[in-house]
Amino acid sequence: MYIKTNSRQITVAEMAPHVHHFDSSENKVDKISNWLISWIKNALANGKIKPYDLMPSKGDLAFHIGVSQGTMQNVFRTLEDYGLIKSKQRIGSFISNSEELSETNKLTSKREITVEAIKKYIKLNNLQPGSKLLSTRKLADILGVSGATVRTACGNLVLEGILQKSGNIFVVSTTDFSFEDLHTETLVEKTAESIKKYIEENFRTGERLTSNKDLASRFNVSIKTIHDALKLLTKQGIVVSLRGQYGTIIVNNQDVKNMYFYEHIELQIRNYIAQNCNIGSKLPSIKEFSDKFKVSCKTIKKALDNLEADGYVMFTRGRYGGTFVTDMPQSINDAYKWLALSSEYIPN
Repeated sequence: MYIKTNSRQITVAEMAPHVHHFDSSENKVDKISNWLISWIKNALANGKIKPYDLMPSKGDLAFHIGVSQGTMQNVFRTLEDYGLIKSKQRIGSFISNSEELSETNKLTSKREITVEAIKKYIKLNNLQPGSKLLSTRKLADILGVSGATVRTACGNLVLEGILQKSGNIFVVSTTDFSFEDLHTETLVEKTAESIKKYIEENFRTGERLTSNKDLASRFNVSIKTIHDALKLLTKQGIVVSLRGQYGTIIVNNQDVKNMYFYEHIELQIRNYIAQNCNIGSKLPSIKEFSDKFKVSCKTIKKALDNLEADGYVMFTRGRYGGTFVTDMPQSINDAYKWLALSSEYIPN
């Protein structure tokens, strides 16, 4: 956890000597990364800096070295991949404390898995020193990862001396290395497993799960990682996304079955209203909604009853009666919250 009282601002001046000149054949990100990796490790060993000390801003370093902020952004990402720094919004980048890395953060990242996969590709295809590697796009297609992940992995292999960059291509420098078949979980996958265990140990049916922000703080990961982990749990049937008054609630399987027949349809009708109606608009009949969503009229009626209770629609009788919009809900595509299933569905 980041502790303000333990931090100080590292200045650009104390990080001299700096990298100011680059040959046309040199990769700026690689050269600056190598320099900073060495500087941070030596400064930590000599006691010049401590964990939680704040790095100079990317802009200040970029200006002093004479490169773009985009280049420094890529340098900082490399340092994060090596576990030397961490970044927090509204705080900046600070020196990591290796002694406080959580079990989750010690997991194999996509970048590490991709590094080993590229090593394996070089070995299995008998590429020799001087051989050109496939383009990052083709490698990304073969390995099933993003182009950005491949570029980051190749950058790490350059730092290890296995590859060298020549223009826009990577060339094999040496085949004197071994590789591992990494089958360990990614950060997102492990976070998903951690959330399952957290639910199993701390929640009962009907209780609300903590917010994404609280989960991110608990598991020491980003909110995006929590979001992706919950998406993964959705695919596994462990959680289901809902919004509005339900929040994030632990429910049992029967609740989900009952919910899914009318509350899911309720969300679809909310979306229909948000996209097609104004306040005062008359909705299609129950029969028309039944045909549209291919569910029973009873399911549609129950969904509309919920919407009436929430104040989004009202029913009127008579010749000019029907169901009329009284308030505009958000589209279900705007946002959603998470609803977790019973712990009986969580594997031990």
